[in-house]
Amino acid sequence: MSWSSDFLERVRNDIKTYKDRREMVRVNILVRLMVHKLPPEMLKPNPDDEFTFDNIGPNERIIQGYCEVIRRNQRYDEDIFPEPIIIQRMQIGGYMILNGHHRWAAALHEKIPMVRVTVVNPRKKGDK
Repeated sequence: MSWSSDFLERVRNDIKTYKDRREMVRVNILVRLMVHKLPPEMLKPNPDDEFTFDNIGPNERIIQGYCEVIRRNQRYDEDIFPEPIIIQRMQIGGYMILNGHHRWAAALHEKIPMVRVTVVNPRKKGDK
């Protein structure tokens, strides 16, 4: 097994672990207005996202591309990604990724201690 297959197996195990455990919690407006920094280990993949589908993702080439972006931006002392990862708070602890799965995977692979995130609220029934 190469590093990538070991790593991708870890990601797939996370997907299985949180597949049926994803009750979301609403957060207040102050939390939603700010960009935060969290350890990537606190973020969990969304089982409804194509990233988690066996026949689609995760895409190793995309993850490797983001790993290169991380290494380049670290050399210039810049944020590793210009856009924060979009997440929702989970009731069981941690956060579910809504947008940014490949960036998250690259941050995990490169052992980045903190990533920029934006927290959004789950939709209520009847929200449009």
